[in-house]
Amino acid sequence: MAPQILQSLSEHAVFLLLVQLALLLAVARLGAELCKRFGLPGVVGELLAGIALGPSLLGHFAPGAFAAIFPPDAAQFQLLEVVGTLGMVLLLLFTGLETDLKLLRHLGRAALIASAMGMVVPFAMGFVLGLVMPDAYLAQPGQRILFSAFLATAMAISAMPVIAKILADLDLTKRNIGLVILSAGVVDDTAGWLILSLIAGAAHGEIRLARLLGTLGLTVGFVAAAALVLLPLARWLVAQTTRRGKTRDADLVLLLVVTLLCAALTQWIGVHAGFGAFVAGTVFRQVPQLRADAVHRLEALIMAVLAPVFFGLVGLKVDLWALGGGTMLLVVLTVACLGKLVGCTLGSIWGGLRFWEGLSIAVAMNARGAMELVVATIGLSLGILNPQMFAIIVVVAIATSFLAPVGLRLTMRKVRLTEDESRRMLAEQVQGVFDPTRVRVLLAVDDGANTLAAATLAAGLAKRSAHPVEVLHVKRPRSWRQWLRELAARPRTPGLERVSTRQHLMMAGLSPAVRHVKHADVAGAIAEVAGRGFELVVVGASWRGESLGGPVLADLVRAAPCHLAIVKAGPNEAPYRRLLVPFDGGVFARVAVEFAVRYAEVTGASLTVALLTEQRPQIAAYADPEHTLVSASSPTSDDDRDRISRIFRTTELRPTIEQLAYGPSSSNLREAIASGKHDLVVIGAENRALQHRLYFGYDNERILSESRIAAVVVVPHVALLR
Repeated sequence: MAPQILQSLSEHAVFLLLVQLALLLAVARLGAELCKRFGLPGVVGELLAGIALGPSLLGHFAPGAFAAIFPPDAAQFQLLEVVGTLGMVLLLLFTGLETDLKLLRHLGRAALIASAMGMVVPFAMGFVLGLVMPDAYLAQPGQRILFSAFLATAMAISAMPVIAKILADLDLTKRNIGLVILSAGVVDDTAGWLILSLIAGAAHGEIRLARLLGTLGLTVGFVAAAALVLLPLARWLVAQTTRRGKTRDADLVLLLVVTLLCAALTQWIGVHAGFGAFVAGTVFRQVPQLRADAVHRLEALIMAVLAPVFFGLVGLKVDLWALGGGTMLLVVLTVACLGKLVGCTLGSIWGGLRFWEGLSIAVAMNARGAMELVVATIGLSLGILNPQMFAIIVVVAIATSFLAPVGLRLTMRKVRLTEDESRRMLAEQVQGVFDPTRVRVLLAVDDGANTLAAATLAAGLAKRSAHPVEVLHVKRPRSWRQWLRELAARPRTPGLERVSTRQHLMMAGLSPAVRHVKHADVAGAIAEVAGRGFELVVVGASWRGESLGGPVLADLVRAAPCHLAIVKAGPNEAPYRRLLVPFDGGVFARVAVEFAVRYAEVTGASLTVALLTEQRPQIAAYADPEHTLVSASSPTSDDDRDRISRIFRTTELRPTIEQLAYGPSSSNLREAIASGKHDLVVIGAENRALQHRLYFGYDNERILSESRIAAVVVVPHVALLR
């Protein structure tokens, strides 16, 4: 039998899909913007946008336009649902990436009890409501017990995607209470699908206990495999892609592939695709090699495009005109809200939380959203619900999704921010240019005398990072005559080979990865490797005379895709213990301060910040208008340190601050460098050359040429500072 040729989508189907996506995205974003202006989370506007485009508004008042844009064609609507499902899966991936499982060790008990009580109480209330509900709301009055169990399940569940979006909109994913809500949501979601599978089996005339136990066992096995197998495998794969991958986004592709596979696996198990995506996110959260900029780009795609389409699609399924009278709707909505609020609040208090914390958890868990819509759709397809009851449950899902963010904003005003939360959130907000736990440092080496000095500084900055220092040795192809000429002309110092550089880093407690590259364009080769997710390139200065850089460094400064540190060794051997940083209030000097702080934190070195006061009026290029120089009256106050750099808020390092004046003919800074009190000067500068040589400004060039101590010039990449 010849294989059947698959038919492509018709041109009209593709046209309709593109129009539907454009319309949903535009109206959803408009609704989110309007809600933001009124102090509401954007998810409310996105849900309202779907209702406006659906049968409740557009379909009722302009049925012709609605039928043209959203025709009653199941295949066409399923195309749109594919995009919505992808948005839901990736939204839960992002939620997992924001979830710190380490904090759940102290919060897990509260989450478990809150989730359990938040399901038991509304389930019981929903079951009783189903027993007393009039026959007119039952599709099959003879199966009231089955209907009651189904209604109880609809009352008990929560919508993990909606909860995740609400927490993101309200910036609660980093709060302890946000982690409890997410954990309780995961438990609710999993338990809800297990109960639903049991009821669906009963609707078919049989309860397949073996299948239910199999689903539960496979779910537990999946979570165990994620912790024991997927986590170490993900760490190894991400490390390999970042070190060996030729493309910039190899780790992002790996993240998406693993997420989709995990989502597919849990869908096959019978739980939900979103659960697998959430677990994948929590796994990759523990992979520090995953680049932060890759996660940020994924976040932008999810929050700006895919999530609005998903929530708009949820609202699109609602027909408010199918409700008829509103009395039963009000009763069901009251039971749903009261059950969740009472159950979760009591469970949270039982778990050791305060009243307002418990009430906040209850308000968030009250959102049913897409999960309830799925349950309602299943109930309608199984013949458990009639159209009127289906519409009531759908409206309850939408209403609770509206009420949750509004109520959570009110209750969170009563929840105090703990000292631990404040410290943790401040540390995440004020990481500076060089995040000590995630910075990736590339050490470009040769055989020169500045290599070990550069290695010392690179080791200091990467000491606390999850990424090891990577050593790059680039050699030009050359003839034997060129090799002899360079050998004769270049002074060599014993023990400064690249092997010694690696040993030097290992003595500092690091295990560097070493790359060997042969390339005619040395600067281009370094820039190409640095473009694979590195934040800093550390390189030794030129070995020719007292000049800081030759043509290779000049090309590297122009081509570097990240920050660059050029190191010139001094007479004193590393490590350096007394650092001096000139500070003129500009952004380049601020990056130099952060460089020195990160090194001093690890080595225990002292830090002196020299506040430069120019004797003639002049505005420094690239001056930062948001900061001013520290006043002479209180040079060591917290506010003044904060004006130098915000990272002083999160570090125990306290610098010595000196006021130094300089002018055209004299400079107290040069005198301070020559005083012998310091063994390393860290200068922030930009390349001001108009030709091919390096030029960091007259004052900096004079300091570098006259200095008899080690020096490092930090050249920030301006585009990365915005």
